[in-house]
Amino acid sequence: MTEGLEGLGVGLLDRLAGHELWAIVAAAAVIAGVLVVPGGIWRVTGVWVTMVHELGHALAGALRGRTGMRIRVNADHSGLTTSTGRSDSVAWTSFWGYPAPPLVGALMVCAAAAGWSTDSAVWTTTAVGVLLGVSVAALLFMRGLIAVGSTLAGIAGTAVLLLWAPQPVTVLVLLAAGLFEWAGGVRAIANLTRLHARRRARGSDASVLGRLTVLPAFVWIAVFWLIALAPVGLLVWATR
Repeated sequence: MTEGLEGLGVGLLDRLAGHELWAIVAAAAVIAGVLVVPGGIWRVTGVWVTMVHELGHALAGALRGRTGMRIRVNADHSGLTTSTGRSDSVAWTSFWGYPAPPLVGALMVCAAAAGWSTDSAVWTTTAVGVLLGVSVAALLFMRGLIAVGSTLAGIAGTAVLLLWAPQPVTVLVLLAAGLFEWAGGVRAIANLTRLHARRRARGSDASVLGRLTVLPAFVWIAVFWLIALAPVGLLVWATR
């Protein structure tokens, strides 16, 4: 396996040598688009976006002292995170589901870009190591075949990257995975917006926040959009 991955890394390095970072990101964006746009593929891959969404709830709850985390993910991309704790932590916990995939995706892209630009494995190794650690910890909270199986697949993939993949492979995988999480998170927010426009989302996170706070659901949806699109705005500003 090591020799095969090293050969793949050398081949990628030869092909990508001399290309600008934006061209590498564009190639990764095509991969991410294939994973997010076609409905048939999205029905499978979207589960990983839902898992990050639910982990956003779980981490936010843990930061507010909530305990007894249990996460379930369903084949239709719905999910549920349950926990126990103070009632004043529910709004905070409910908020961080939709922002989690775009933010995690943006951080992965930043780590990959830093690794490519500096020609240093520190950024990518750290990012993959953190992903592996979070995935192993998350396994403790997963319930159900889909949640457990998807988490184990993620652990296996990140372990292979960390232990055997050369730097060019790791950069491309991080870029593609990060763009996938970002785009998948945007697609989820778009779906939430559509459901609210049709008044078919009374149990959504935005509806819960609307009931728990003074702000209506559509304002919380706007905040979700602002957070999801902020990385793009920052990119445009940084490269202007």
